[in-house]
Amino acid sequence: MSQERLSADFWKFWSGQTISNLGSSFTMFALPLLVFKLTGSALNLAATTAAYFIPYLLFGLLIGAWVDRVDRKRMMIAVDLGRCAVLASIPIFSYAGHLSVWWIYAMTFLQACCTIAFDAGEFAAVPSLVPKTALVTANGRIMASYQAASVGGPLLAGLLVSMVRVEDVLLVDAGSFVVSAISLALVRRSFNAAEAGERKHILGDVSEGLRYVLGHPVLRNISLMMALINFFGSTTWAQLVLSGRCACTRPTRGSASSSRPGAWAWSSSA
Repeated sequence: MSQERLSADFWKFWSGQTISNLGSSFTMFALPLLVFKLTGSALNLAATTAAYFIPYLLFGLLIGAWVDRVDRKRMMIAVDLGRCAVLASIPIFSYAGHLSVWWIYAMTFLQACCTIAFDAGEFAAVPSLVPKTALVTANGRIMASYQAASVGGPLLAGLLVSMVRVEDVLLVDAGSFVVSAISLALVRRSFNAAEAGERKHILGDVSEGLRYVLGHPVLRNISLMMALINFFGSTTWAQLVLSGRCACTRPTRGSASSSRPGAWAWSSSA
């Protein structure tokens, strides 16, 4: 499929989401470090992860159905600005000396709710930006940039953590949401194009969608597989933080753990 078939509006959309995904990978790297810096507790790391994924269980289907009833572009811009405010509040509270792990839990929960709405709107918006024949190409570009951000973001975040406070790394993600909102505002097309038909009650849409997925053997198995992947994959960053902590503090023969460069690097970043 030729790249020329992708519209200028799509490239604006793609550019903003690429930057936003890169910023989000900074937060994925920095937030577990920040929680462990504040508490030193593996239990608190687990609670932070739970605070992010609980909204998907409680509100995922409802938010997805709600997104189909609103102006997606305006909703996504508002959500981006909301996510910016939510993330920026963490370093702001830290500078004010009032940051607690409970505030991080609350902001993580709100961030997840906003992300559910944005992701639902993002996937539904792509068919409005490109012709049907270019959907595979467009989605391929989006997934390629997402994977690149997932690889490059943590590397850049690790470099940044060595120079600034871990709380300040979250400001990168907050700024990326502003860039995303601007890119969305520059898109001329509606994200609700070519949608018609009578809307049912929101709970009716949710139950109909559930019946369809559970009744379709392929979709049911894919949903189960993705649920398992997300369940175990959600612990990855917490495990890496704990593994790094253990590696830094493990004593070596004939020397105290605190004299090791790794332990000094961890304690200075904390």
